[in-house]
Amino acid sequence: MDEQMAVELLVAQVKDYASDRAKDVARGAETPRLAALLVQKYGRGVVDAVATIFETPRAADPIFKAVDEETAKIDPLWREHNRERWAGRPADVITHG
Repeated sequence: MDEQMAVELLVAQVKDYASDRAKDVARGAETPRLAALLVQKYGRGVVDAVATIFETPRAADPIFKAVDEETAKIDPLWREHNRERWAGRPADVITHG
């Protein structure tokens, strides 16, 4: 399988995973904050694997972009929530209430 095809398939996989998380948010099983974090963590694994397999981090750029886009759909404030999570010591998923 060539690089472009692999990346396209993995972008679709990330979008499917994000869609599942969004469905869990819609039915009340996950908060947008948690679902966004899970998408980020899942996506990071995919990005790392592609960068390793194709021996360049640039190969994963379309996947990285898709992860950020899908995360923002689930939690538009995900960047702020990520900063809050890392500001806590030790880093944790922060809940309010």
